[in-house]
Amino acid sequence: MRSRIQSGEWSPGAQIPALDALAAEFDVALVTVRQAVALLEAEDLLTRRHGRGTFVTERSPQKQIWLKMESSWNALVKKWQGTRPSILKVADDVPAPLDPADGKPARSYHYMRRVHIAEGLPYTIVDIYLDGELYARAPKRFDMERIMPVLASLPGVSIPSARETLSISVAGVETARLLKVQINSPVGVVRRVVQDQRGVVVFMAEVIYRGDVVKLERTFVR
Repeated sequence: MRSRIQSGEWSPGAQIPALDALAAEFDVALVTVRQAVALLEAEDLLTRRHGRGTFVTERSPQKQIWLKMESSWNALVKKWQGTRPSILKVADDVPAPLDPADGKPARSYHYMRRVHIAEGLPYTIVDIYLDGELYARAPKRFDMERIMPVLASLPGVSIPSARETLSISVAGVETARLLKVQINSPVGVVRRVVQDQRGVVVFMAEVIYRGDVVKLERTFVR
């Protein structure tokens, strides 16, 4: 049912089939369909109207947020300009969870956990590990702004390499609470690693997105 909503097969404002019809179609018990509808209601994908039925929640075009996997550093920086996060947790001298292939670790990392909200909807949680020396150069900006644009604006910092990987997981208790989704709801997990000109990992982040804002889109040009 979530797939039908997100693909547009069930369009915003449309009434979905009766629950008993869905139970027959999916060959499951009626109670299972009721539980699925309740889950999608909690995610604000479906809306029940007393005496009328269940409908796909209508959203304005501005309210839809899509994760797009960028293919260039400039596009990645531009994507995060003009948005502001909310800080949940900070700490200094925290080791970053790096793999050997990620690059050389910095001397120390400044850690932040942040949540990003758009039009009242929390759509992503970010665990950030930022080179402590770079953080000390612009602490207020790094606290108040997105990391990528600030990092790109620092004099003397060259970023020849940045890598992102996307995987699909499910929301645990804490993630579900922060993103306001049900436990075990699908989420997209992006792991972002940024190296400087020395091959040192100056920024590493694990970004957890609500499943209803993840759509992988790539453009191939001949």
